[in-house]
Amino acid sequence: SGRPRFRRWAVVHLLPAQAQEKVAMTGAQDSDVSTPKYAVLYCIGFVYLVSLVVVAYYARRRKAEAEAAGGKLQAHYGGSFSAPLLILTTFSTVYSGFTVTGVPEEAFKKGFISIRWIGATIVIVASMMVIYPRLRRLAVERRYTNPNDFIADRFGTMRVRMLGAACGVVPMLIYVTAQMISFAALVQGLSGGAIPRWASILILVCVLLVFEKLGGMNSVVLTDAVQSVIMLVSFLVVPFALGAAFGFVPAIAAPDCGSLLYVRERGTDPSQVPLTCTDWPAHTTVTADGACVPAGCIAAVRPEFYKNPGFADQANILFFLVNMIGAPLQPHMIQRAYIAADDRALRLMMGAMLLAPFLAQTPGIIMGITKAAWDPTWPQDVRKQTAFSSVCDALSSEGGWEYLLVSVMTCATMAAIMSTADSAIMGASSLAIDMYRSLVSATASEGLLVRIGELTSVVMCGAAFGLAMVLTVSQMGSIIIFQNGMLMQLLPVYGLGLFFDINEQPIFFGLAAGLLALVVLVLAQYPMDSYVPLVNVSVFVNFAVVVAAIFIAPGEDKRTIAATSGNGDEANTTTAEAGFDGVIPAVPMNLNRASIKAHMASISEPSKRMIAFLLVLVFVSIPWYGRPGTDAPIIWGLPQWGFVQIFILVIACIVGLVTLVRWQPQVDLPCAATEDGEAKCDDRKLELEVLSPSRGGADRMRAASPAARVVGSSSTAFEVAPFHLKGAGSVGGSPADRRGWCQCI
Repeated sequence: SGRPRFRRWAVVHLLPAQAQEKVAMTGAQDSDVSTPKYAVLYCIGFVYLVSLVVVAYYARRRKAEAEAAGGKLQAHYGGSFSAPLLILTTFSTVYSGFTVTGVPEEAFKKGFISIRWIGATIVIVASMMVIYPRLRRLAVERRYTNPNDFIADRFGTMRVRMLGAACGVVPMLIYVTAQMISFAALVQGLSGGAIPRWASILILVCVLLVFEKLGGMNSVVLTDAVQSVIMLVSFLVVPFALGAAFGFVPAIAAPDCGSLLYVRERGTDPSQVPLTCTDWPAHTTVTADGACVPAGCIAAVRPEFYKNPGFADQANILFFLVNMIGAPLQPHMIQRAYIAADDRALRLMMGAMLLAPFLAQTPGIIMGITKAAWDPTWPQDVRKQTAFSSVCDALSSEGGWEYLLVSVMTCATMAAIMSTADSAIMGASSLAIDMYRSLVSATASEGLLVRIGELTSVVMCGAAFGLAMVLTVSQMGSIIIFQNGMLMQLLPVYGLGLFFDINEQPIFFGLAAGLLALVVLVLAQYPMDSYVPLVNVSVFVNFAVVVAAIFIAPGEDKRTIAATSGNGDEANTTTAEAGFDGVIPAVPMNLNRASIKAHMASISEPSKRMIAFLLVLVFVSIPWYGRPGTDAPIIWGLPQWGFVQIFILVIACIVGLVTLVRWQPQVDLPCAATEDGEAKCDDRKLELEVLSPSRGGADRMRAASPAARVVGSSSTAFEVAPFHLKGAGSVGGSPADRRGWCQCI
């Protein structure tokens, strides 16, 4: 017959009406026995939480070791993590609870428009490839630990630092609030409402704060790794489980597919399975249970899924993709660039993230499409749930291993929510540290700054708790628009600051104008949001004001050479007093386009032309062609425009991977320092930073050539006297001795 296999519900559909009612009532009674039903899920959830606690205690040990080797601030907010850990923590951070629950819901409502999420991740990675290589190099060489350190270093003024921090903190507060609302809904669903909303949110808050206190960034990264594994297992298995239970998308796509049946659209009891229309020739007859409606075939149930998108949908996809350019500027995402062990780890992370959307977003899309096809056959109590919850409910009734899979999927949802929330809290608290240094004390001790950050996390969780108690999922839409609008305001700050000569004044004017425009548009209930989102209007205002200010009031750079660096220490570039032979000053301390180019002089970057070609492919994939509202041919279960879109996105992914393969970054290695003050690097240039006791500053130098003294045939050594250099610092970490630091580049 071509029908996918069912157990309880499939049998119901094939029985006479009286028998259907009896079986449905039996099924409803069975489903009320909640304790056995959720016993396995509770056990798996308990094991999951215990594993996180074990990992958090291990992270605490790593944090203690980092404190002993360097400083408290770097140990809490920084670190140096290998490519596998960087990939896993970025994966779990990017794919939040919305990926697990929101993407299926969008696919259920909008159909194959949700393919845009695959393109969105590719755009995010393209933006990473432009920004992160430079940003990470500056973080290493200028010792950034805070996501706002670049803004402070590049523009210097308090007003830009404060606006930049606000553009990060407020979105992260909204982000954490959204995760708390999702977590509360999940826990209430699992407990049948036995655990109240406030208690479930409080549980999440306690877990997040304890993990941060124990291990800081180490806790976040290592628990992210555990959570990513759970998510990956679910993402890999879900498409096949759904295909086996309900039919694979190509098999259930056509309007006359083999699993087509008709059911009554409603029943008197919301917990009962809808009745099957057995009088097939007269299936249009309307009874007390409503008219007969199709089920089991996507095009029969939701024919609009296979029509060419209208202008509003096309504009929605376009601006959705454009807005993803700013996603890497989220504070917790910038921290991922800082903590990469080296550029190669960063490259591997970006390559993995190019492949990730095909693995992580596809199951969610399939889940939503599956609900759309079979939703009419499910009880009203199940239908009113989200796509994720209703499909899980239906799948769990299929058998033992399906129930086990649903349990793992539920843990994956918890993992996605928790990993995103803890990363956002850490990012926001680190920004609060920059605010404290700007407004209160630029010379505060590292211990005090860490305590300020931890207190900020508590305050932020408290504020998010309050918002989560009064807001619902339906109210989050307009607030999230405001969140994205604030993040997008940072595009000129990083895009222009990293690559162009621009002073602080135009940047400040643009930020102020963009944020003001965003608030005004939200309050005025901007009417054209369906075509041009208000977020993009406010960003356009930002850019327009920046360009106008460049010509009208460009301002001037009033910073001194001895500007304060990201870690609060003054730094100088004079090397004559140090007596180094064969080395030159690396860069002027003031960060501008020339000094950034000097930092990047020996470091390659991904090809900008290839990145531009990648972005062109992504935007070309938008279904501009086809007459809006007309039927599109079905290809492998997809509308023709959806098939073409995925095909082009695959090509874009390949272009991105080729771009990363062609990028051959150098590996930063710690240099070897001997007891008499020599530093050695094999076949690499040497960078030295030696603290000068006489001036209390820091002399940073880079080898212009292997000129000082050659030891052997493949090692270059630079004598660092008269200052003694002890130990060797690693990339992304703190110096082993505060009096000296070196690295091979």
